[in-house]
Amino acid sequence: MITVLVTGAGGGVGQGIIKSLRLISDPPLRILGADMSALSAGLYACDKAFLVEGCRSPGYLDSLARIFQAESVDYYFPGTDIELALCAENRDRIAEQFGTKVVVNSPETVRIADDKGLTSAFLANNGLPYPRTWPMAEALEMDDLIYPVIAKPAVGFRSIGVERVNSRDELANYPGDPAATIVQELIGDDAREFTCTIVGAKGSLSPVLALRRVLRSGDTYRAIPERNPVIEDYVTAIARKLDVEGACNFQLRLGDDGVPKVFEINARFSGTTPFCAQLGFNPVEFYLKTDRGLAYEPEIAWDSMVLRYWSELVVPRSMTDTLDQAGQSEPQIPAQFSLYGGTS
Repeated sequence: MITVLVTGAGGGVGQGIIKSLRLISDPPLRILGADMSALSAGLYACDKAFLVEGCRSPGYLDSLARIFQAESVDYYFPGTDIELALCAENRDRIAEQFGTKVVVNSPETVRIADDKGLTSAFLANNGLPYPRTWPMAEALEMDDLIYPVIAKPAVGFRSIGVERVNSRDELANYPGDPAATIVQELIGDDAREFTCTIVGAKGSLSPVLALRRVLRSGDTYRAIPERNPVIEDYVTAIARKLDVEGACNFQLRLGDDGVPKVFEINARFSGTTPFCAQLGFNPVEFYLKTDRGLAYEPEIAWDSMVLRYWSELVVPRSMTDTLDQAGQSEPQIPAQFSLYGGTS
């Protein structure tokens, strides 16, 4: 029995990891969930649930350490962006002290991925196609900048603050902090946008699963798997340069010339992890099996597509009250519910 902890059980990434874990039958798993709030639905899809400090709290790592020690956690999957840098910096110490493997990329990989300006510079320095990128102040001084362009925070998430800008006047009136804003060339169109997943474990890289996607409010809500050797080779080359450990998500567009250009890297499992798992490539399963020396061969349902939908969960108030008061509990899902592809 392998014990796995997933934090961020109230968010899409954490819940996506939990959903994907629930699809794994071998090896047998014991799934622990953790979040700041007892009302996080993902907690009730786990075998045992915990409340933890927020990542910005001085007690965050201590609250995780109590779980690592008490539950003999084999693998820890951080489920939120805000945890990544801190977890990356402490992964070796956690492994040494508790025997828990933190499934996270290196601090340098996380740093490059978190900042979109650094991402473009990294691609350029490694001779890989990249979107031309400028600091806001520089873009405003350019007489030859071709509009429209994309303005967005250098560090951000879920498309918050991302705007298509059609003129210099619009760029000058962009509402974000100019010092924290970058400007990028506009690549292709919405129909040529992909989200791509690759996983690294024990020095091996998985195949790339490229999904042509449709967004709503910054999240992928429709996705179609597509074979594209150009995209697959490009993403694999970037992953090798980044020395990916765990999962990495690449968001890119194809230009008019058919050349892919990554405009965002998420150095973690993504919100589309359960999409991949349902289509026949489970990123979490690839990591766990490869790390343990077991074979895993994806079988992609190429003739399918994924449509995201909300799923409701009704739980007795006593369950959330117990968790809120005690800090941990063993959630009992009512028998009529089967959540996230698992059994109650």
